[in-house]
Order: sequence, then structure tokens, then C-alpha cells
Amino acid sequence: MFLSIIIPAYNEGVRITKTLHHVKKYLAKQNFESEVIIVDDGSTDGFREKIEKMIAHWHGFYIYGYKKNQGKGAAVAYGMKKATGEHILFMDADESTPIEQFDFFKPHLDKSAIIIGSRYLKKGYIKIKQPIWRILFARFSNFLIRLVLWLRFSDTQCGFKLFQKEAAKRIFSKMTLKRWGFDFEILFIAKKLGYKIREVPVFWYNEKRSKVKMRDFFATLLELFKVRINACKGKYTAV
Repeated sequence: MFLSIIIPAYNEGVRITKTLHHVKKYLAKQNFESEVIIVDDGSTDGFREKIEKMIAHWHGFYIYGYKKNQGKGAAVAYGMKKATGEHILFMDADESTPIEQFDFFKPHLDKSAIIIGSRYLKKGYIKIKQPIWRILFARFSNFLIRLVLWLRFSDTQCGFKLFQKEAAKRIFSKMTLKRWGFDFEILFIAKKLGYKIREVPVFWYNEKRSKVKMRDFFATLLELFKVRINACKGKYTAV
């Protein structure tokens, strides 16, 4: 097996250092080949230069990017184009879901084209909880996602998702959203294309310095309707 790991990052010079060391340590213990692709989403804090020096002699670690910030979805899609593994996982720069959770995905690798981590599938998997306003918005958002897009998953927004390479190429080539709404868009596209999606419970730790603001929730909810409109226009149909 060859696993590609994509880590999108924007001004993550502080938080991502610990994550990369942790990922490196985990991969060193595995019996499969791997690569780690860090995507700099137009950082302005010297992030790229810092990470380039850090991973200069790390085997299988690469950093790519572009000058203008475009959003997490755009960064993940960019990483997908660079990935060469037969399985491609993307995860958050703050490692809210630790890389060891990939162990829960392993039994399903040959059974599902897409595996998504879930914070809500089982009780007790959220180890550090979010503020109450974020919990309420998250659950309300999930209700709307089910209502508008008919996606019957407990958690579409967890930033820990894995794709078989062929599925990733087809799905991300049709993606239109560049920011937070890309998660439910790619799942909607995957369902449209007939891919099997398995939801697996993963441990999750809330990062207090999260960059997701309340305005981002509202903007993301509006993107729900963009996906529905795109579907009506036939933008996600199979080719």
C-alpha cells in the first residue's frame, strides 16, 4: 500500500510543527509506503520558509503552495493533484483527529472507495469539547445538510477523510467550493457518482485556537444551496 497524506495549512507556523513530528513518528512505525504533502494556502507569516527548513531532510515530506489564500477546500484539491498514493488521506494541520486514527480506517481500505471520520457516530469520541455555541451550530448544520443534500452521515465536516486515488480524481475534478463547504460537496459528488462511503468513528480533540468563526458557519450554510443549484444544473453528473 502507498498512502498519501495531505495537510492543508494557512499561517500554521506554530501549530503544524507538532503535527508533522507526530505524523513522521507514526509513519516510521508502519509497514507501508507513504508521502506527506503540505499545502501552503497563501500564508503570510513565513510559514512555508519555516517548514521547508524543517522537512529539508525528511524522506517523503513535501511542501507546495501558492501566493493567494483560497480556502481549505482549494488547498486539499491542490494536494490531491500532487498525491501519488493509491490511498489519499487529508487531515487538519492542528491534528484535531490524531494520525493514529488511521488505524481505524485500515480494515475498510479495500471495501470502500471513501472513508470518512466521524466525531458523532459513537459517544465518548470527542475528547476535548467545543464551546456550546459551536456544538449547537454543528448539529444544526448537520440537520440542514441532511435536509438539503440528503447526506445521511452523522458528521460530514470532520477533517479526516480518505479516498482511493481513482475516486479522488473524479470527485475533486467536479468540486466547485473552495472553503469550508467543500466537505459536504465532495460527499454529495461521491454519492452522485455511485461511490461507497463508509463512516468510521474517530477520536477528536477541539483546538481552542481554531480559526473557524461564527461567520464561517453562516457562509458555509449558504454554500449548501450552491451545491443543490449545481446539482440541478447537472454539474455533478458522471462523464
